[in-house]
Amino acid sequence: MAVHTLVRFLFFGLVFFGAFILSSPTNVDLINNNLPILSPGFFAGTDRLGRDNLALFCYGSMSTIVLVVPARILTIFVSFILSAFSIFFPKRSEWILSGIVSVSLAIPSLLSALVVISLLPNNPFAIFIAILVSDWALSYETLSAKIREIKQSSYVSASLCMGAKPYQLILLHYLPALRDMFGFLFFSGLPGVVMTTALFSYLGIQTSLGDTGPGLGEQISFSKDYFDKTPVSVLLPIVAILTLVYSLGSNQKKNET
Repeated sequence: MAVHTLVRFLFFGLVFFGAFILSSPTNVDLINNNLPILSPGFFAGTDRLGRDNLALFCYGSMSTIVLVVPARILTIFVSFILSAFSIFFPKRSEWILSGIVSVSLAIPSLLSALVVISLLPNNPFAIFIAILVSDWALSYETLSAKIREIKQSSYVSASLCMGAKPYQLILLHYLPALRDMFGFLFFSGLPGVVMTTALFSYLGIQTSLGDTGPGLGEQISFSKDYFDKTPVSVLLPIVAILTLVYSLGSNQKKNET
């Protein structure tokens, strides 16, 4: 646990401190391109467009964090709303949602996401919708199974006998009982969303938010053919992706304990 905490502290500290003191890597400087590490003014060198590798690392990591956290929250929220539909309309929900969930689980998540991106090419929220479409079914299945378990509890039966309304059951019984499940789904899903975001970026899909430069996957795709000249430009975003997955995955383990 101490190693996980140290890695998270050093990584997130470097990312946010670097993003605070360094300029966003959006300017091209062909005079200072392909500089090696420890070059004057460029601690990690530059890529073939003269962009600071350290700034690319920090801004790419920061934009990934800013994207995946709300995207995961949105997925869990929508999954819960659909799961709660079964409390109000149990028969209709089973007829409508069961088929949709089966189809969603059968279709590869990447294919679903790419379809959304192609249908909404210029929509700033397309990446959030793509992650939601690719990931909601599994969260829905998990929450629905837990809701069915809660529905059979003696507390819910007693409340129903006393005339409780469905919304009262949700506020008084379901939400408190699902609190740990929400935490588990959030932390367990973050590494997968990081990898999905990196893959989108590698394929050329815009994942960075605002004027923060290219995403981590795009950095790898852009510099991979020039690895012999700028190896750091390829290795740093790979390290960033792996460290993000490791750090967020360790949060999952902590939440489980």
